[in-house]
Amino acid sequence: MNGRPRYHVGDRLVHARFGPGLVVEVRERGFYDILEVAFADELRRLTSIHPDIVGREPAPREERREPREGRREAREEREARPGELPRRTPTPPAPDVALAAAGATLDAEALEPRSAGRSATHEAARRRAAAAVAAAEAEAAAKPAPTRRKASPFVNPVLVPDRTHQALLARYRRGQLDSYREVRLKLMAEELNARRAATEILAFDTVRDVIRYQHQERAVRRVVEEMRGRALLADEVGLGKTIEAGLILSEYVLRGLVRRALILVPAALQRQWRDELRIKFGLNFHIRRRGERFRGHPFLITTLDTARVGRNQEEILAEHFDIVIVDEAHRLKNHRTLSYGFASALASRRLLLLTATPVHNDLRELYNLVTLLKPGTLGTAGEFRRTHVARGDKRMPRNPQGLGRLLRQVMVRTRREDTAIPFPRRTAETVFVALTPAERALYDDVTRFVRHTCGDQDLRKAAAGWHLTLLVLQKEIGSSARAAVHTLEKLKARAPVPAVRAEAESLAARARTIDGASKIEHLNALLAANDEKAIIFTQFRGTLHYLAEALRGAGLEVATFYGGMSDAQREDAIRRFRQSARILVSTDAGGEGGNLQFCRRVINFDLPWNPMKVEQRIGRVHRLGQERDVFVHNFSAQATLESRVLDILHLKLNMFELVVGELDLILGNYPEAPAIEETVFRIWSSSEDEREIDRGFKKLGEELEVARHRYERIREIDREIFDLLRAEIGE
Repeated sequence: MNGRPRYHVGDRLVHARFGPGLVVEVRERGFYDILEVAFADELRRLTSIHPDIVGREPAPREERREPREGRREAREEREARPGELPRRTPTPPAPDVALAAAGATLDAEALEPRSAGRSATHEAARRRAAAAVAAAEAEAAAKPAPTRRKASPFVNPVLVPDRTHQALLARYRRGQLDSYREVRLKLMAEELNARRAATEILAFDTVRDVIRYQHQERAVRRVVEEMRGRALLADEVGLGKTIEAGLILSEYVLRGLVRRALILVPAALQRQWRDELRIKFGLNFHIRRRGERFRGHPFLITTLDTARVGRNQEEILAEHFDIVIVDEAHRLKNHRTLSYGFASALASRRLLLLTATPVHNDLRELYNLVTLLKPGTLGTAGEFRRTHVARGDKRMPRNPQGLGRLLRQVMVRTRREDTAIPFPRRTAETVFVALTPAERALYDDVTRFVRHTCGDQDLRKAAAGWHLTLLVLQKEIGSSARAAVHTLEKLKARAPVPAVRAEAESLAARARTIDGASKIEHLNALLAANDEKAIIFTQFRGTLHYLAEALRGAGLEVATFYGGMSDAQREDAIRRFRQSARILVSTDAGGEGGNLQFCRRVINFDLPWNPMKVEQRIGRVHRLGQERDVFVHNFSAQATLESRVLDILHLKLNMFELVVGELDLILGNYPEAPAIEETVFRIWSSSEDEREIDRGFKKLGEELEVARHRYERIREIDREIFDLLRAEIGE
């Protein structure tokens, strides 16, 4: 050899001197050549430990370790532990060398990416393996069939056998499987099923009445496959974050990874969550009632306000939930609050936070939510502020590109314009009704009775608990005289003062004689103007039965839906409405749960004072999946409390033009949102004259208007931030 010793690395010829007379030649091998070597080494290691994994020639009889008399005990030991590989293996079955060699080669080929080209070295190795297989097959065919031996069960040797493989081996050894081919097919089925389960979303095949949208499927895949069940679902309003959460929850339940779940939602949405999870996903959740323990139900719904306080917090934190879902998660934005401390202490492997507005006033709010999901993703609070918050404007990011990449680890956000989903409009119409003289007189007299009773201090002390009853009575008389009869009779029976009993009895007698002709006349005219299906909402069962009788008397097929019905009765009512009945008369129980997108007309025969209840009614038809414009008809008697509430909803909130879900975010900025009905009643019952009533409702309208403007500003901030992030990271 002339000159220095040389060796090859890839296509290069490199010279090196290693000492006198020492020549070393090293050639780079292709990736799959190395893989074959590693595979062969691992195969030899496993063969030496577990002879049954890849068949070997049995040892001569005289070299076997087990004496004849010990074989029965060994067999009994193996059968007692069918899921484990025995430490001492019996005589292994006859090998199938050709198939084992082919399996090793095919496994190496299967691991090769389709886009990668095969090296010449790999092709040569494959040809050599094929030749060896052919030679082995020819040799095996020339030999007589072995006696009392079974072929190896593995065509493709498994390097790390799991419980499924071990169980199949045990069945094979006991003679419960006829041949290696049966074992091979079963293993292939198991592997295909496992591969399918890891790449497909199983929940889509099991849900009912859920349209499959691409943005929701992408969200579910990202949360399950990339985020491991800890995610911030921040799609814009109306895109179905609740459905995404239900799909993720259902997916984990189907995979056996979730056996206990806790959902924290606003009080008004508890029944809606429960009904949708039951109807759409087949998941039976229990709404935790006052005084109940948290341990008795595997799937539980409660409110954040309930869960975070006192003994409730201690019980929940002592439990382990496989997944926790928090709706309206922007309530956790402040890290100094009790709610945030409670959420950060929850013991749950998976956590879903749902909010359409993750940033209100400060990017620190976004930092707090991300830290709940994956602590350390955005560093410490100081590092986050220095790195990602613009100086002088705590709402704008300094480094949008870097922040966007970090947020992608835990956040899913889709804008409405990113989807091809048609969002129909909703058009509202107010039907003003002039009450008949008898109706007007009764309404005014009931209102005076309510105001007098509320204002009488002595009577309020004598009749504790009347405040709520009087509030209900004022709402009932705005619906219909029939609805007020039951409450007036109850007041007559319970009144401690004879004068009050007499007045309540007189009002009840008058209410029985009034047929409510003014509203019924306008309702019949509206229904005669078109022949479409319509849902008529009322708050009270007395009005519901009265309306059903009147409409059936007019020749219409009517289905009814109210809270006292069983689940089977409710489903039958919806089925009848879907198939044959033109009209569904429903209490507010119909505003929770099941979707009715096959209908697009909503008639509010009376209006709740809480705008969220009005929104829930409309949301049964105007939601994701509705393909037609929605029409809302609001009945309002002139010069009543309901007409004042309608003015606020329509003029100040413009709620009938909103997207489903926006109203909840608006009211979240109103400080008295949970007690808005109480606020309305206080203004109405405590005011001495019309001028004072006007001032009270004007102030309420201004507060709600401020809340709306605050929400609009928050929405603009969110759009600015996330549009900038999307642009920077190239989405």
